[in-house]
Amino acid sequence: MSSQAEDEQFIELTVRQLDHSIRELAVREQKLTSGLYPDRVAELRELWNKSLSRQDEEELRRTLDWNDRELMWIWSRQRRACSARANAGQTLMRHYSIDSN
Repeated sequence: MSSQAEDEQFIELTVRQLDHSIRELAVREQKLTSGLYPDRVAELRELWNKSLSRQDEEELRRTLDWNDRELMWIWSRQRRACSARANAGQTLMRHYSIDSN
């Protein structure tokens, strides 16, 4: 098998694994948010999006519990996984583009 074919197989496997991770994280997020008050989820989104004043952010951070932190951890993992998935997809498209030329 050529090195390029091995690279493509590796990227395809990575894409599938990332797709699986993204789906699992979405399920975990749904389960976690369903157990939280919608207002709390909205507050955490504001914190995550850095749209709170410094004072409000400090106050909210003092009240974070395990579930709040886990939800923000999930959002962080989702962001990284989606970014990696996009990069892998673009790389794969470039490989297929090179093959067709």
